[in-house]
Amino acid sequence: MAALAAPCAFSTPAYASTLDDLQANYQAAVGDYQSTVVEQIKNSAKSIALQNEIEIANSDIIESQQRLSEATVKLYKSERHRTDMLDFVLRSSSLTDAMDRYESYARVQSSCRDALEGVRQEQADLHDDEQELQDERGRIEAGMADAVQAIEEAEAAIREADHSDGAKYHQVQGNGSNCGATAFIVGVNILLHENRYPDNVAVWNGPGFQGDSTTNLGFKAKTWLMANGLSDQIQVTTVPGDIHTTAQLKEELNNAHVVVISSGPGSVWQRANGTSTGPGTFPDGHWIVFYHEKDGVYYANDSSVNAKLGAGCAFTEKQMQQWLDGRGNHFAVSLAKSGDASFADLPSADMQTKWFVIP
Repeated sequence: MAALAAPCAFSTPAYASTLDDLQANYQAAVGDYQSTVVEQIKNSAKSIALQNEIEIANSDIIESQQRLSEATVKLYKSERHRTDMLDFVLRSSSLTDAMDRYESYARVQSSCRDALEGVRQEQADLHDDEQELQDERGRIEAGMADAVQAIEEAEAAIREADHSDGAKYHQVQGNGSNCGATAFIVGVNILLHENRYPDNVAVWNGPGFQGDSTTNLGFKAKTWLMANGLSDQIQVTTVPGDIHTTAQLKEELNNAHVVVISSGPGSVWQRANGTSTGPGTFPDGHWIVFYHEKDGVYYANDSSVNAKLGAGCAFTEKQMQQWLDGRGNHFAVSLAKSGDASFADLPSADMQTKWFVIP
């Protein structure tokens, strides 16, 4: 079954990172939060210490004022009815006595005043320090809010990119020839994190596919997305050079993509219950969606069987490479959330000539 080549371009704004990058962003956000908590603790400790100093300074001011009052009383108490300074001087027995009395008073007054002013200056400095700590506390609280938001955004980005729950979106193909449309729409649901499109036959009959999902899957998938208002959320590309090795597949999956890919007649299929099929199970090929890789194990949903056998089929590195070696070309199509930076420099999904029929 032949198809004509017809490229279809689309733009891709710069966006996300690999799963490793997202994890690194999360760890950095947690580190910033922890640093802010330390700052907050230090600020609180300094505030407590400063409040103690302010209380001491206030006590010193009261004490200095009391001393000044006491000194004044002591200076005057031997002179009856001499509460007025002028009277105090004029009633001296001599000019020398008056000068001595005035100088004594002035020295006591100056000493007490200097002491009082010193404590008041210390108090003013402490209040300035208190204001600085309050300003610092405000900056720390704002930084704490930013740090919490950064953690929440990093967690959300990881949740968005994590497709390890892909098994729950498994679907059984609704007829004997729509495995391509089924694998595609399961991939869409995985990216959306919801089982929004459960009717794979409706997708197969819909725009782009129009009853055929055996060939040109990238172009047809893109057409369907545009017709259903999803082209601003999900982007599609036929993987340049195809996928032939587990390393290539791992790279796609670790970029938070899902991959719809065709098997060959020599591929051995792994089932979700741990069993496997022999080669030749699908002599004409069969589309399947891979959605997750961890510790060298690749996970896929197979629409040819029920969920017990087809939801979360696990392939080891060796099994995965054997599966890939079962066919020379796999016509791999990669799906990602729109704006994914790893798609930015790739050619768009296009119509390639394919001479095979996939049930």
